[in-house]
Amino acid sequence: MGFMKKWGWRCWLWSFCLILMCTLGCRRHDIREVTLHVPGLHGPECARVIQDACIRYPGIKSIRPDYERQALQVTYNSMEIALKNIEYLIVMAGFDVNDLQARPEAAAKLPPECR
Repeated sequence: MGFMKKWGWRCWLWSFCLILMCTLGCRRHDIREVTLHVPGLHGPECARVIQDACIRYPGIKSIRPDYERQALQVTYNSMEIALKNIEYLIVMAGFDVNDLQARPEAAAKLPPECR
């Protein structure tokens, strides 16, 4: 019984401090930037279609098109959305991206300059 009175509060205090440090040390943000190859990215209208499909999802911070390289520079929080999910959003919008093929029904709805 004397042991608990003498050491019990110290064990409780150390446990509390350990839990507090673990909680505060958790990553909440992991901002990443990636370049995605999008062969159908020919102009501003194509970029607008992709941005409209992606930007409303949490975790996607910005999408910057590079028309000459037919690429997108995407900044995102990987703790909120995975890269593969971003690629699938672009595929669902009707564009090929990296090694994934566009959904044919979505590609058929694209503006003529994006096909």
